[in-house]
Amino acid sequence: MHPWLQASIRHTPFRAMPRLTLITPTSQAGDYLATAWAFRELLWFFARRDFMVRYRQTVVGIGWVVIRPLLAMGVFTLLFGTVAKLPSHGLPYALIVLVGMLPWQFLAAVLSEGVMSVAGNSSLVTKTYFPRILMPLSSGLLNAADLGVNMVFLAAVMAWYQVLPPWQVVLMPIPLLWMMAVALGSALWLAALMVFYRDVRAVVPVVLQFGMLVTPVAWCVAALPPELKWWVWLNPLAGPVELLRWCVLPGMVMPGPKALLLSGVVSVAIVWSGYAFFRRSEARFADVV
Repeated sequence: MHPWLQASIRHTPFRAMPRLTLITPTSQAGDYLATAWAFRELLWFFARRDFMVRYRQTVVGIGWVVIRPLLAMGVFTLLFGTVAKLPSHGLPYALIVLVGMLPWQFLAAVLSEGVMSVAGNSSLVTKTYFPRILMPLSSGLLNAADLGVNMVFLAAVMAWYQVLPPWQVVLMPIPLLWMMAVALGSALWLAALMVFYRDVRAVVPVVLQFGMLVTPVAWCVAALPPELKWWVWLNPLAGPVELLRWCVLPGMVMPGPKALLLSGVVSVAIVWSGYAFFRRSEARFADVV
């Protein structure tokens, strides 16, 4: 080796290679959920950001949370309570509709916002790592706050009609948590599918319009013929809606154990399959979105 080259190598200071951090996905559900919990501040950030975007430059603002179920209650009470004269179990038909409308509007809002939660944030998905499940979960957190406002509105309407809730009102968190789980499981399905198939965005409004007709929102399952009741219980939202009516309104009949079991099995299948499909697809989000 030439002498000047040896001297150059001898006097060249050694520079350490920069330390690299390699992030690899885990296949363990517990590890993934623990990682998502570690990033929980992002969940609040996404929910707060969506809240600001939703009500920015609006005149009524958060008042739309109450206006939407109020308008729907008036329309469905007129159609089903006055025109069709469906049974109301001795209660004002407006309460029958309102109790069914609140879970449905929560589901519709979570699906409408959750479907674009991943595909609409491509810059975040492709540039940095965090558990992508936080994106659809943030839509559930935001609309859970709206649901809390609507439950206060329901209490005010019941006070207006002078209707006292029965003792089983203490069990109300059960159907509410059930309904939230179904909404989030469905949102995971749609958010993952939307990354690969952009047609999903056009399909969701159609599914919601049809789903509202086959869900006991403006009517009770007891008003149906016996041969149709079991088909309704295949709807994962039928169980929590009817159970919520039994918890909140006096004189309502609790759904039978077989009916709740059928609706519950479908609900568990949606939640688990939605989570599994989202986790399996998450590794390809950055390449496709």
